[in-house]
Amino acid sequence: MSDQAQPPFIDPESDYPCCWFCPALRFPRSGFLVADRPSRLWPFDAADGYRYTVDDRTPVCVHPGRVGLAAERTAPPLAIDPPAEPAPTGKRRLRWRR
Repeated sequence: MSDQAQPPFIDPESDYPCCWFCPALRFPRSGFLVADRPSRLWPFDAADGYRYTVDDRTPVCVHPGRVGLAAERTAPPLAIDPPAEPAPTGKRRLRWRR
């Protein structure tokens, strides 16, 4: 194992379309995960502007298309509640006479 640090996965000077705060700009490929989209499982940390996994604080990129990698982690599906039925108003409808 070498003592030299590995270069970032994406060169910050390149024209690659990744976000300016992407972990791919500061870590080698082995230093971050790629997810399919944002999730509560890898929340945003406002202190430094990166997303981390909840369990071990591994940096996470949420734009796999921008870094040219396949997503390793998939966010759970969004919980979609069925539409609520309108509450009865207690008013009766009147019939129109012709």
